[in-house]
Amino acid sequence: MRWLLLLRHGKAIPATGRDDHERSLVERGRRDAARIGAFVAAIDMIPDLMIDSGAARTRETAAIVGAGWPRPVERRVEPALYEASWQAIQTIVRALPDTKPHVMLVAHNPGLADVATHLAGRGARSEMQRLAGKFPTSALAILEFDIDRWRNVEPGGGLLARFVTPDDSRLKDD
Repeated sequence: MRWLLLLRHGKAIPATGRDDHERSLVERGRRDAARIGAFVAAIDMIPDLMIDSGAARTRETAAIVGAGWPRPVERRVEPALYEASWQAIQTIVRALPDTKPHVMLVAHNPGLADVATHLAGRGARSEMQRLAGKFPTSALAILEFDIDRWRNVEPGGGLLARFVTPDDSRLKDD
């Protein structure tokens, strides 16, 4: 069994001609990231490995999400996640270490939303519809794969176990 947590970075400062890679989170983005981190801990889905794109907003989101967890999580940077297509993200997923069955990717749209919809072949109808509709900042899709090795991830092969957005009533305010 493999669990893939796909997290879009938190709300960031608007692009204003400066380097997009260095845009940081706004207060709302920091608050939403903390809520998602608390949710992940509450449902006992803390990953074994968290990978971000290296962009300032994904690094900051990952740090905030993991800050409240009861144990440290290994973190890595994968620059190929920055502006990646769903196919590129799927390639990254297929290359994940099999010793890490629970992995979180912190990345960007449209690639993140696209890979979530391509990999999720089944799930609660309401969750699937919400996933197909919009993947806003700080949204989290949790996919379950009944496989032994990451290289066996296929489009449509995942179960969408959860899809939460920052305004979801399942998230707690701290």
